[in-house]
Amino acid sequence: MTTNILSGKSLSAIWLSMITIRITLASAPDTTRAAESQLVRVPSPFKDRFYKVCQAINLQGLPKSSTLKTMPNVDRHLLSNAPLITRENVSVGGGCFTDETWAGGVGIWDWDRLVKNPEPLPTDLPEERKTWLLEHMPSRVKKDPHLVEEYLKRQLGIYQESKMNVVVGSIRINACVAPDSQAAYQYLISLRSISSLPTEAVIAEFSEANRIAELGTIGFGKKAPGHVMFVRDNIAVAIDASGEFVSEALPLAQKIDALIQKQPALTYQQLLARRPAITIAKEPEVVYSFKDSYRRWGVPVKVWAPDGQEIVWIGAWIDGVSTNLWEDGKILLV
Repeated sequence: MTTNILSGKSLSAIWLSMITIRITLASAPDTTRAAESQLVRVPSPFKDRFYKVCQAINLQGLPKSSTLKTMPNVDRHLLSNAPLITRENVSVGGGCFTDETWAGGVGIWDWDRLVKNPEPLPTDLPEERKTWLLEHMPSRVKKDPHLVEEYLKRQLGIYQESKMNVVVGSIRINACVAPDSQAAYQYLISLRSISSLPTEAVIAEFSEANRIAELGTIGFGKKAPGHVMFVRDNIAVAIDASGEFVSEALPLAQKIDALIQKQPALTYQQLLARRPAITIAKEPEVVYSFKDSYRRWGVPVKVWAPDGQEIVWIGAWIDGVSTNLWEDGKILLV
């Protein structure tokens, strides 16, 4: 079971297997692990760069903290120009650690300002896009010229709608509640390692010259306006701002840091207690049948949120494949 412990709203991710149905209970972090061990998940193509950055910045030399906290509530009203935000999205999840039994999770906040596009709307689809659509349209549509015309007309409308507004400013916050400060540092390094920046530029982001005094247990972003990151205790935060919101990055980071410091210190078991609780039935049940020729099997599931929290989404994975099927408190096996 992986759950977030980020804010007042909680998320449960229930992991299922077609062979076995199980919940892995979280346990205390292993304090005997090797100093150079990888604690966060890093995509294979970026692992070498991840290790190079860890070595170059002397990861083990960064200040440590034994304090554990949860991420405070974060919303756009922390910005000095909050009314300018016209689009926002928040996503919360887990599964970022190599040890799935750890408590913790990741939250991403996206805020954008969109304005009306001053340019005239396109009157036709780009040739490359039109060619792709013609090759991949449903076979029943291909057989009828009238359906093809309607299909392309509908796709043009979708394309025009996407061009009605342009983004003139955006902010993304990545936050990770880690089981300790070392894992929090590694989360930031992994986040930067999978970027398009050259390795030397990623290393420079964690340099002494780029440190920001009085931000987090340690903070970075002095030489990169709009790009600020810090670790406070076991929490890692990275803020990327562009366009009209570049100047918001550092003040926003300082406000979030101040809120984290106000959070009560927790034991690891208290950190685990912030997660939702889940029970899964041992056997699936038939939830739909039609003359015995077609049946769906569902696994009954119950989820309880800690006091004062709300479950906003429940996701299920069957053999690593996500399924959105959820009916009457059952994960459907199709």
